[in-house]
Amino acid sequence: MEFAMDAMTISRTTAPCASPHAKNASPADPLDADSPFDDVVITTSRALCRLALVATETGARFQREAEPHDPMAWLLAPRRMFGGSTAFEACLEREHFMRALLLHGLSLGLDADPDEIDSLLDDPIETRGTGRRSRGGPTAGSVALPRLYTASVLRSTSGTMLQAFHASVASSVDEFRDRLEAKFGPAAAQGAEIGTGFDPAAPIVLALVPAAVAKVLRKVERESATPKYGNFAVTIEHRLQA
Repeated sequence: MEFAMDAMTISRTTAPCASPHAKNASPADPLDADSPFDDVVITTSRALCRLALVATETGARFQREAEPHDPMAWLLAPRRMFGGSTAFEACLEREHFMRALLLHGLSLGLDADPDEIDSLLDDPIETRGTGRRSRGGPTAGSVALPRLYTASVLRSTSGTMLQAFHASVASSVDEFRDRLEAKFGPAAAQGAEIGTGFDPAAPIVLALVPAAVAKVLRKVERESATPKYGNFAVTIEHRLQA
């Protein structure tokens, strides 16, 4: 996971913070001194941690993908996925917090239909540590059903080191490797560690994959043969400049 807080520049033009639960109130400039007229918001430390994590994931994703949209502006704009509320207001609650993590973890754009995101969160069976990494293919005479493949990619070029996790549903390891070559280049694909299924304890997963995305990957692993996951793919990259 990439933290981009050191890339933030604070200036007087920084988008002001609106007060949670006060949609029609004038926004409060965070650079100003506190005022006795500031709205008082009663919340919990857990809820504040949710908001902080969403802010961190938003900034990290926008930096990672060179997204021109300002992370603070995203947090303060009304979103369909939050029922018209802003992330700053909504993500104190677990339901909206999980939606925001999936939106950024799976790079689903800047907004989404809440029902579509909730369908990914619909995981009544909690499975941890299954770690199936079978490297064998289908047995002779069997039909090659689509399955979830994952890869750990490490590449160093022109002063930049890339560490990446990629997962997608494919009918064979050859199809999956072709996908890696198209995305990262032949050399990186050749050196990638490829496996079937999702291992939540793999080093690349522990380093890069948020818990909410890992939960989705466990669900896709179990249901990868169903048509709705035919085009499923997720890539998480971490780049270091030399």
